[in-house]
Amino acid sequence: MAKRFGVAIIGGSGYGAGETIRLLTTHQDIEVRSVVSRSHVGKPIASVHSHLAGVSTLSFEESVNLEALCSYEKSAIILAMPSGLAVPTIKDLQAKGLPRSVKILDLSGDLRLRDRPTHEKFYQEVPFAQEIRDACVYGLSELAREEIRLAQFITNPGCLATAAILALAPLTEDYLEKHVVVDAKTGTSGAGREPQASMHHPSRSDDFTAYKVLQHRHEPEILQALGANFAHSHEMSFVPHLIPVSRGIFVTAYATLAKPFSQADITARFTEFYRESYCIRMRNGAPRLVDVVGTNFCDISVHVRERQLVVMSAIDNLGKGMASQAIQNLNILFGLPESAGLLFAALGPV
Repeated sequence: MAKRFGVAIIGGSGYGAGETIRLLTTHQDIEVRSVVSRSHVGKPIASVHSHLAGVSTLSFEESVNLEALCSYEKSAIILAMPSGLAVPTIKDLQAKGLPRSVKILDLSGDLRLRDRPTHEKFYQEVPFAQEIRDACVYGLSELAREEIRLAQFITNPGCLATAAILALAPLTEDYLEKHVVVDAKTGTSGAGREPQASMHHPSRSDDFTAYKVLQHRHEPEILQALGANFAHSHEMSFVPHLIPVSRGIFVTAYATLAKPFSQADITARFTEFYRESYCIRMRNGAPRLVDVVGTNFCDISVHVRERQLVVMSAIDNLGKGMASQAIQNLNILFGLPESAGLLFAALGPV
């Protein structure tokens, strides 16, 4: 049976593309029409993504066939390329006659930051491209459903930013004292497929370290997503750490409540805020990575002692932090239930 909606992926050899293809193979309404990788043209997808052998029969192509993509009821192009390539790729597609009906969803950070000086500080290699940026919606599904539904361009949130924002979004500036600490721990697959000395197995195995302390580009992204009032009235210490696992992000946010709230008060606030968000699961104890890896779920727990507040969140960096959130955004764009093709559990013991 033919599927109603079509997707092309540009930058098809990376981890994000591989995970997106894996997840869409079982989606009832969305199919991957083409996967572009100029360095692998003509090769089967499984020659690069070996876990897709017997699942995908596609081969890598040189360019997107816009005519074929437009044959679907609705369609989109996912940009799964390294930083710095989104703007020139979008401009190239526009020059080739990209219809407004074909949506663009970028997995890189190229278009996330709205403020030019902040963007130029953290993304020196990326042109600002005001016109494209103005048309771009920040695609954190739980916070921008209506904007995503109407968007032409969507910038997918960063993985660390997703976990941190979801941990803090229910707490407006009135709930918290000025300073917030976000301690984030991430698996090594977040660095991408290209080999790096710092991600080499002997460097990462049995080790634990912080990186880009108070300098990570996801910090301004978090503050931007939490709103202008929050960003102007609060300070944030954002410290990411590398842990020796392949997939998963665990965030612990520490804050002081502006006035006394009970555990029941804060739990009720989170429960109500995420009442219509299928992928947010409130946990009584600390979340666990094994419960979210391979899924689109974000597990959150809150802990209150007098005015002390600790919020924990766990996601899969390649799932809710990238590919499955992109599919959640596609579902919104195409008028499908947000959970379509994404309602499955983690493996459990691994």
